[in-house]
This record gives sequence, C-alpha cells and structure tokens, in this order.
Amino acid sequence: MITVAYSLVTYIVTGLSPDSCGHCLAGIKGELIQVPGVVGVDMNPREAKISILTDGPVDEQLVRAAIDAAGCDVVGS
Repeated sequence: MITVAYSLVTYIVTGLSPDSCGHCLAGIKGELIQVPGVVGVDMNPREAKISILTDGPVDEQLVRAAIDAAGCDVVGS
C-alpha cells in the first residue's frame, strides 16, 4: 500500500491583486513550484491569497523565499 500525505497551506500576501497580469501570476507559480515538495499552486488575486499543495514536509523558509523572489511579501497564513 502507498500512502501519500498532502497538505494545503494558504498565505495572505502583498503584491497580488485583481490587477495582477497572467505573466506575473505565472512568475509567482514558477518560483513556488521549484520548492522541493510543492506539487501545486493556486492563487486568488482578488483575496491576495496563494495556496500551496505539498506532498510531504516542505521548508517554510524556502516557500517564503520563493514568494519574496516573486515580488510578494507574506503578511499571514
């Protein structure tokens, strides 16, 4: 039997708004999907939220660094 534990974490960020273009959203997703353990990224620009789906333990600092590299700042989770 194979067991995989998934986790979904949502971050509230600055730098993400309803006016964010598709290119910017793709850039954010591109940064986050490179973090080891991240298997999915969903963004809600209207609510300034980024949700990260992981398939195991993920280094929180790497996630925050990727969000920062994409031009956003985490203000809550």
